[in-house]
Amino acid sequence: MHSFFSACRDLLQRPLAVLIVCVVFAVSVVFLDGTLFRIWSLNRDRARLEVRIAELKPSVAEKERRILESNKSEFIERQVREQLDFVRDGDLVFVFADNSNRITQSASR
Repeated sequence: MHSFFSACRDLLQRPLAVLIVCVVFAVSVVFLDGTLFRIWSLNRDRARLEVRIAELKPSVAEKERRILESNKSEFIERQVREQLDFVRDGDLVFVFADNSNRITQSASR
């Protein structure tokens, strides 16, 4: 046991050896703790998220543009006219008869 303490005391007298032991200890703690893997994993996830954000930015800009457009009265009026078949006062409306029934009845005779 006395020789172990003597060896440690001799090691402490050499600064370069102390530095190497400290570096080896620090590296082994980082590897055994898993901190290095967690840092690598977080950097990988960050890179993936940055790519995903860059991909989504045009879509978000388009949606923001559409939201701003949808607040305009012209857009609302156009949607009501197209989807609900509404007309304004003064619009001319044409109603066409459905000839498909007459054609099928005459063909069956």
